Amino acid sequence: MNKNYMRDLMLTGFELSRISGVPMLYLGNPGMGKTTIVNLWAKHNGYHVESLIGSAFDRSEILGYMVNDGAGCEYLRTKAPEWFHTITELEKNGIPSVLFIDEIAGAPKDVQASLYRLIFERTIGNGQKLPESTIIASASNYKDNLPSMCDITAPNLNRFCLINFGPQSFEGLYTEFLQKADAIEKFLPDFDHRELSEEIKEKASLAVRGIFEKLNSTYYAKDSSKSQLNFANKRLNNVFTGEYSKNGEVYNFISGRTIGYFWDIFCAMYSIGLSNAEYIGKFIDGLIGLGFNSFSDIQELNAYRKFIRELTKDALNELWGKKKKQKTFSYNSKLSLAENIDALITLQDKLESEEAEEACMQIVSEIEAEFKTDTDSISKLLFINKKSKAELIKLRKDYYAIEIFYLIASEALSASKKNSTLSKLNEIITTYKFYMNTCIQTEAA
Repeated sequence: MNKNYMRDLMLTGFELSRISGVPMLYLGNPGMGKTTIVNLWAKHNGYHVESLIGSAFDRSEILGYMVNDGAGCEYLRTKAPEWFHTITELEKNGIPSVLFIDEIAGAPKDVQASLYRLIFERTIGNGQKLPESTIIASASNYKDNLPSMCDITAPNLNRFCLINFGPQSFEGLYTEFLQKADAIEKFLPDFDHRELSEEIKEKASLAVRGIFEKLNSTYYAKDSSKSQLNFANKRLNNVFTGEYSKNGEVYNFISGRTIGYFWDIFCAMYSIGLSNAEYIGKFIDGLIGLGFNSFSDIQELNAYRKFIRELTKDALNELWGKKKKQKTFSYNSKLSLAENIDALITLQDKLESEEAEEACMQIVSEIEAEFKTDTDSISKLLFINKKSKAELIKLRKDYYAIEIFYLIASEALSASKKNSTLSKLNEIITTYKFYMNTCIQTEAA
């Protein structure tokens, strides 16, 4: 488990947004540290942070004030707001800025419209543009945490890459927040920045075209009553709950803008060498979303998501000049359990998260076959001292390897498999602990 999963997700988003220019909208529950992480990224990269709170500002504070400047004009002029002046003055001194726009969904409609102009056109009321170096990051709470009149319409959501921002699990939540204040600033992810040549951009364009063609051909349905790719969205007046929200998350639909954004993000992923499969998935989900009018069940949804992620990862590997990675671990029945666990430890850092989980489940299956905890199996252990010395040594090594494997499994397994698997391993470890001491005594004799 990544101890700073949310921190690293948001920092990765900043890097992708800085390279691609695609606006990110981080959606989540309050109190998840979004503002803290924004300030951390800015401090680490030498940026100034300017914050605008959508629910606390009015239109003039965002786009500027109408004033008579006393120059004899018969009309009012727009005077830039103070925050804009701060950003432009710092830019003159070589200090770039992050403009962090929070609580968009909580803003009144006229304020939201002003924020969208600022985010998407990067201009204020008098036509002045933000410096090119300025990065804009946006955030909002989920609809359930807002007054009933607050929402964001689907067309505006589609102009962002939506990041459902939250912990991997409840365990991940307290792991990330039960740290000293300075710990969050340690071991930050290090990003390489490869050149985005015209040749790479052209190859990326062909790769993205191939991804969408495969999606379309795979999920095209002649029977229009069945689920199919949602290119022609017919619910543009929907807000970011209802049809666009499931299980506390918010999803996008596929548009022409989506495809363009996907290409930009794909190029940025290439640039920073992003290989974390889960993070790649987060940004893909944020662009393509469900892509469907409906799903018949969760398995169909998960299969769709997995397919997109695999297509994207394979295309990135091809762009990097890597061959499709083959699985590098398979349980070897000719080796002992302890030797197989040692082999997994050696390969642990080289395996993708899905491969590591599959390898762990292979070993779990073998552990359950060899270390049974039923009454008959336990009664046989009472005669353990009648086993040969070689058998006792093997049993002891396997047992100690299981204790080490428990730690590997706790990091590699997904939430859906972790609790039941670790509970079973813990039962085995507890049951056999006494008998391992008998092993040692008998071996010494």
